[in-house]
Amino acid sequence: MILGFKFGLLFLILFLWRVATRLRRSPTSNVSRLKAHPLPTKEELEAVSYSDIDLLATIPPATHSRYVVIGGSGFLGTYIVRLLIMRGETNIQILDVNPPPVAIGNDPSVSFIKTDITSLDSLRQAMPAEHNSPTVIFHVAATIRFWERAEYCFSASHHINVLGTKNVLQLAQELSNSMMIYTSSIDTVLPMPKFLRADWDVFPAIIDDDTPVPTHIHEGCYARSKRMAEQLVVEASINQGLKTGILRPGGTILGPNDRLVSSTLTMSQVPIWDEPWTGIHICAWDAAAAHLLLEDALNCIPEQVSGQGFAITGRGPPWSMENIRKVIQHYATRDLTFITIPPLWIYLMAHIMESFLFLRYFILLPLASMMGQKPSLTPRWLGAAVFLQPSTLDVQLIDVAIDDSRARKLLRYRPQWDILQAIRYSVDEIQSGTVAAEHGLRVY
Repeated sequence: MILGFKFGLLFLILFLWRVATRLRRSPTSNVSRLKAHPLPTKEELEAVSYSDIDLLATIPPATHSRYVVIGGSGFLGTYIVRLLIMRGETNIQILDVNPPPVAIGNDPSVSFIKTDITSLDSLRQAMPAEHNSPTVIFHVAATIRFWERAEYCFSASHHINVLGTKNVLQLAQELSNSMMIYTSSIDTVLPMPKFLRADWDVFPAIIDDDTPVPTHIHEGCYARSKRMAEQLVVEASINQGLKTGILRPGGTILGPNDRLVSSTLTMSQVPIWDEPWTGIHICAWDAAAAHLLLEDALNCIPEQVSGQGFAITGRGPPWSMENIRKVIQHYATRDLTFITIPPLWIYLMAHIMESFLFLRYFILLPLASMMGQKPSLTPRWLGAAVFLQPSTLDVQLIDVAIDDSRARKLLRYRPQWDILQAIRYSVDEIQSGTVAAEHGLRVY
C-alpha cells in the first residue's frame, strides 16, 4: 500500500515535470527559436525609425468606388479607413455599433451609420440594394472572445462572427457589382497544443496557406466561429459567384491600442509566463494595406484569388516574447513592472478559472431562466482575470512562424514595417498623447 502510494506520487511528480517542460517548449522549438531575432543593442534600438515609411507606396491608386467598412470604428477598421482617405477615396461608409474616432468621423469623405450586423434589416437600411455603383465591402467586424472554448459560451462568438457574416454576404449578393473582403485570423489554421499528452504532439514549424485545419476537439470559440465564417465566404464565391477574399493576419496586429504593446505599456503590473515563445507579428498599417491589395487582385485576377484565404504577417524573423517586452521597456518613459509566474501554475489556475465560470453559469442559469434571461458569461468584477483560461494559453504557448509568400506572389503584398518600427510607433503614439492610453484587453 505504502509502496503503491510512493510510486503514484513519483509518477505524479514526473508527469507534472513533463507538463511544466511542455509549457516552455514544443517539439519544433529548437528549430523555431534558432531563427528568432536577437535582442538589439541600445544603440540599435535608438536608431529605429519609421518616419521614412510611405504608407501609399505599396498600395494601388484610388479607384473612387463606394467603400463600406463594416467594423470601421474598431481597431483594424480605423486603419483601413485612414488608408482609404490617404489615397484619395471620397465615398467611405462606416457601419458599426459605435461611432468612429472624431478625426475620422469629421472627414468629409466618411459617413457613419449605426448598424447591427446580426440584423439583416439593419444592414439593408444602411446599404440599400438600389445603390448601383461598384461597392467594395471590407468586413472587419468581429467579437474576439479568445479566452473561451466551452460549448455554452459558443453562441456569443457565433452570433456576431458567423450570423453577422452570413448577413453581410446576403446583402453583398443583393447589391449589384459588389465584392466582399473578410478579415479572419491566423488562429483558424493554428495548431492547438495538448499540453497534458505524455508524448510531445508534433507541430508544423511554419504556418502557411496549405496548413491543414486543426480538427481536434479543444478549439477556442473565436477560432471555431471564424473558421465557420470563412467557409460561408468561400461558399459565396463558389455557389453564388460573389467576389470574395479572406485575409488571415498573424500573429498579433500591432499598433496603438493593441493587445500586446499597449497592454504592456499601460498596465500597472504585467504578469508574464510566455517569455521563451516566439512569433511573427504584423503592423496594423501593413494589415490594412493587404485589404486594399486583395481588392485590387479581385478586380484583376479574380479567377486566382476569389474565395481564397491568404496568411499575412510582418517583415522580419520571429521574436521571443521576452525580447519584445524588453524593447517596449526600452522605449517606455516609465519603469514597467513584470511579474514572472511559472507556466505550470498559470496552467492550473487557468483550468480552475474555467471550472469556476462553468459552475457559476449553470448554478445561476435556473434562476436567470425564471426571469427570462441568461447569466452573463464574463462577470465584470473579475476584470482581466477572466482571460486566464486554457484557450488563451493554447495560442500563447506556441512558436509561430508564418509564411505569407502566396500573398506576396498573388496580391503583391509587401509589408513595410518590422516589429521594432511597429513597437516604437505604438509607444510613441501613446506616450505623446496622440491616442488614448487604452488597450484591447477588455471584457465585453
